[in-house]
Amino acid sequence: ATKFVLHGMDAWTSFVETLAAIPEGDGTLLDNCAVLAHSETSDANSHSVTGLPMMVAGRAGGRLAPGVHVRGAGDPTTRVGLTLQQVMGLNVAKWGFRANETDRPVSEILA
Repeated sequence: ATKFVLHGMDAWTSFVETLAAIPEGDGTLLDNCAVLAHSETSDANSHSVTGLPMMVAGRAGGRLAPGVHVRGAGDPTTRVGLTLQQVMGLNVAKWGFRANETDRPVSEILA
């Protein structure tokens, strides 16, 4: 499993570096978009979905703050999805299903 995770993170790095190298407007393509990466489990042995590692790259046209680490502390990971939808201009007040439904964006990453 480690081999696949390492390969995936290498590909993520290459993807983000490529976006950062493409000029667009006053910045780069990465400055003007938001991309999400995550692992499908937090613990490969138990296939746990509690505490999933998630990464967001890009500034979404200045709407996201770079370099911020947020520990979810038991919050549903759908908060990240809701946040990105709202940042990209979708009129979404809540997102998720049942116990994973949330109406709270991750305000710590907002610029």
